[in-house]
Amino acid sequence: MFERFRALTSARPDAIALIEGDSGRTVSRAELLDRAGEIGRQYAEGETIVVQLPNSVDFVATILAAMQRKLVAVLIDRDAPPSEVARIVEQFGGLKPAAPPEARLIKLTSGSTGKPKGIVASEANLLADAANICATMDIRAEDINFGAIPMSHSYGFSNLVTPLLMQGTAVVISNDYLPQSVVDLCNRHRCTVVPAIPMVFDHLAAAAKGELATVRTFLSAGAPLPPAVSRRFRERFGTPIHTFYGCSECGGITYDREGGSVERGTVGGPMDGVTLAAEQSRLVIRGANVALGYLHDAAHFEPFADGRFVADDLIEFTEAGEVVLTGRASDLINTAGRKVNPREIEQVLLLMAGVQQAKAYGEPAGARGDVVAAAIVADPDVTREQVREFCRARLSAHKVPRIIKLIDAIPVDDRGKVRRSALAEL
Repeated sequence: MFERFRALTSARPDAIALIEGDSGRTVSRAELLDRAGEIGRQYAEGETIVVQLPNSVDFVATILAAMQRKLVAVLIDRDAPPSEVARIVEQFGGLKPAAPPEARLIKLTSGSTGKPKGIVASEANLLADAANICATMDIRAEDINFGAIPMSHSYGFSNLVTPLLMQGTAVVISNDYLPQSVVDLCNRHRCTVVPAIPMVFDHLAAAAKGELATVRTFLSAGAPLPPAVSRRFRERFGTPIHTFYGCSECGGITYDREGGSVERGTVGGPMDGVTLAAEQSRLVIRGANVALGYLHDAAHFEPFADGRFVADDLIEFTEAGEVVLTGRASDLINTAGRKVNPREIEQVLLLMAGVQQAKAYGEPAGARGDVVAAAIVADPDVTREQVREFCRARLSAHKVPRIIKLIDAIPVDDRGKVRRSALAEL
């Protein structure tokens, strides 16, 4: 990746690589390469480093330096407090992990024990994912990416950092999700591609003034895009949102080439360079983009067998070859030995008049396992007993929610993902 960017720089050293959104300051390829050299000289070859930075010139330069010096970069959320960073460093043994020698990037993800797992990717994995993304989404060297999604997250890294380093796609740097700021910066710097999260598209459709005159492609990932938001955005701006579904373990998985796939109930079809299958309804991904494996701590590396990754997502394929997400294996509710898919319950609840949002999940109930619970945003005249009666007429008895919480809003994190632990605490 470093050699590719150096070749791009040799061909066009003055070409713009990064634009600081608020100030408008531009950084050329040559300037970015020089900054990477300055950063790289601080480290010994092969060293493991922590990268905890906001979207910035230094974030990209640090990644470029890591590729040049064969460093292992551990990406940590820009908002993580010092205590969390210290726990991560301690878990991975003072950052001398037993990762394979080709490791270049460690992305952190939540583990079942409460401790993060490190997803270990090689440079070849990152290049393959970047090539798949650029080819599938038609992201071109001359495009200008709007960069507000965090570069430290898998989505931002794959859609902002690697297209720049691989093919020179410039990025407008921002750390601001406010809808009017998005519109103003995109128009000011003539952005052509906007990757964002569903919450941003919801706010743009509801509150932004003006048009997004130069944007050709809107991408949504990081959390499920509600069909209603997809419709409102298309009606407001006259352009569909393209759903991008992926995971940290392998980057891009599917893409909605047509736009509006969530309104069809799918997340699009397989990315170029990616092969998909279903084994016992669980999604299996194969491709050069699949990471090397998990690093559990400094001494324990678990490779992904045969270069494939078995996701937690449960899927079905449509006749057209698109992917329908039907739930997550880890979200299945075990109630007295019976497995219940919360998505089935949610689909029934959303058919009820007055129900606006619904999330089903399991709450611990001792020896019987879990009981089915539902958190619902509904009109004031909707009662718990009405919900139960509606469900009894449409669901088996063991699937009817025993716990019903009528709330004002579904709790989500800063990426718009539902926090199921927060539902249980309501």
